[in-house]
Amino acid sequence: MKIASTWEGIRAAEVLEKEGIHCKPGRCSSGLHQAIAAAGARATLISPFVGRILDWYKKDTGKEYYGADGSGVQSVTKVYNYLKKFGCKTVVMARASAISAKLPSLPGAIC
Repeated sequence: MKIASTWEGIRAAEVLEKEGIHCKPGRCSSGLHQAIAAAGARATLISPFVGRILDWYKKDTGKEYYGADGSGVQSVTKVYNYLKKFGCKTVVMARASAISAKLPSLPGAIC
């Protein structure tokens, strides 16, 4: 079930997951803290928005980013590595449809 990745939404996901209803907190684009909260709630899946994170950094810095140097890719990599380091079972599925060329740079990417 898609659910908001607000604090309330993640708490709701925790309750639903305990009842066997798989949840995906949506619009996970604020970084590591949302991913940690979702994993702590045992959400089945999170999907960080590589493109939205990248767009924010491009606008903020005025720079272009490519491949693994892209801030969106780095952010998702940080999320993935953190969750795997602590053995979290939450699946990290990056959303990057508009920038599929960046997918090979993501950890766990299947291309």
